[in-house]
Amino acid sequence: MNDPVGVGGVPSTAIGGHQGGLERSVGFIGHIALVLSDITPTASLLVIGPVVILTAGTGSVLAYVLGGFIAVCIALCMGELGSMYPTAGGLYSIVTNVLGKELGFLAMLDYMGQAIFLPASVAFGVGTYVTSLNPNIPTNLTAAAIMVAVTILALLQIRFNAVLTGVFLLIELLVVTALLVSGLAHIHQPLSILTQGVVASGNGLGPVTASIVIAALAVALFSVNGYDSAINFAEETTGGAARVGRAVVTAALIGIVFEVIPFVAVVFGAQNLSAFLHSTTPLTDVARDSFGSTFVTIIIWGGILAIFNASLAITLQFARIVWAGGRDRAWPEPVSSWLGKVSVTRKSPWVATLVVGGLATILCLQSSLVTVVTFTAVLLIVLYSLIAISSLVSRFSHRDAERPSKMPLWPVPPIIALVGCGLAITQQKGSDLLVVLGIFVAGTIYYYAFLRPRRTRYWIHDSSPKS
Repeated sequence: MNDPVGVGGVPSTAIGGHQGGLERSVGFIGHIALVLSDITPTASLLVIGPVVILTAGTGSVLAYVLGGFIAVCIALCMGELGSMYPTAGGLYSIVTNVLGKELGFLAMLDYMGQAIFLPASVAFGVGTYVTSLNPNIPTNLTAAAIMVAVTILALLQIRFNAVLTGVFLLIELLVVTALLVSGLAHIHQPLSILTQGVVASGNGLGPVTASIVIAALAVALFSVNGYDSAINFAEETTGGAARVGRAVVTAALIGIVFEVIPFVAVVFGAQNLSAFLHSTTPLTDVARDSFGSTFVTIIIWGGILAIFNASLAITLQFARIVWAGGRDRAWPEPVSSWLGKVSVTRKSPWVATLVVGGLATILCLQSSLVTVVTFTAVLLIVLYSLIAISSLVSRFSHRDAERPSKMPLWPVPPIIALVGCGLAITQQKGSDLLVVLGIFVAGTIYYYAFLRPRRTRYWIHDSSPKS
């Protein structure tokens, strides 16, 4: 069947009055490759890992382990709900269907913020490591150039991009394995760095506190993020709804294992702890200490390819989210119609792709890696919290609904996820929290002033569970 099923079983070509939908052309293996490329263990370790280390020092080990555990619980929630609502809108469609249209619209705004910041944060990683090879090349310009190239590729057919990301993914897993070996080859740090942790403080070191580890937890969750993309690609994959839920959990488990274990190994393999904690490229520094400059140069080039692959997969994902917002008529005309356009020949959401790529390119030119990462982490944990709440509420509000991929041990996973997200958000920067609050306030005003009075024409979203 080439005409995908939309929200509540309505063909996507009919939702919002748009003609032409996404095409089901990706099998299960291609689906997993896209999602793992979105989680991107290598890019996360090389780009987000240094931010976690800068935030929590040796406490980053605990932050990563706790983050991985909480992420598995969140993935179980997403797997169940994603199998019930397998649409390109992903997490915002889930929140809309379970918690109502107002909160669903705010979830979409949260997702839209990620659509701008997340691709840029990964592209920054390419710039950082290219600059480490050649200091004369500006990080921002390199990141922007990467986003332009990624945007062009993202306009192509999803089947081609699934194959391309699969090839890059093999390279990525080799790089992760090399980092793991680098750490395990020469263990220099004792177990006491966990109980008596230290963090970079000025030119020296300071003690790690519980609040520091909790603050880093949000960034660690960001680092293993990406398994939600299994839902965003659901309208372009073959197979039943249960396969979507399995893809979420399978990709999450693989991605987390390939990320957390090498990270822990590298931290314990650091030869000079102070230099490691103050470095902008701590993980590759350990590889250099273990096997020399030639080895680390190979890792960096492999990492650059992996980060490029991640930028592509993430841009593909968020283009589908922006497209779904247009299809669901979240914006005044003609904006919704334009965002909801799909290329007749390539079956790709070309306008939404250009919007995501264009805004991320601008952000690459204007911002810094740490600023982008910390703000995106706040957006993520807010949306994760809404998903955890949805997985609790859904069992009561849609008690008799079919759940093609039912989570085990309910309600333990959503409770753990909610507690973890709640702790993490208490330690985030006040400025980031205020910006997110401002976005939600503006979104609420827009919803009640524009969308709700025109609810028969705008923000059209079926609220019934998918059968």
